Amino acid sequence: MSEHRDMAWAAEFEQVWMEVLGVDAVDQDDDFFDLGGHSLSALRLSMLARQELGLAVELNHVLENPRFGDLLAVAAKAGPERVAEGGRA
Repeated sequence: MSEHRDMAWAAEFEQVWMEVLGVDAVDQDDDFFDLGGHSLSALRLSMLARQELGLAVELNHVLENPRFGDLLAVAAKAGPERVAEGGRA
């Protein structure tokens, strides 16, 4: 599989990012925390990415990669979340 479905999910990830932060647009260099994000909104972003998009984006990914472009690259490498039967991956 080439870079997690050829990154067709990237536009949806961008929408989730904007929803969580309450902004109308996002740029590759936008910083999550500079746009008003905090630890609870970072948790919300990671949970929505996992639940709605099936991306294996963890809270620490958001905290350690607050720039949109960096987190997008991390999400591309992480790929889809794989949940083991009866529990977590």
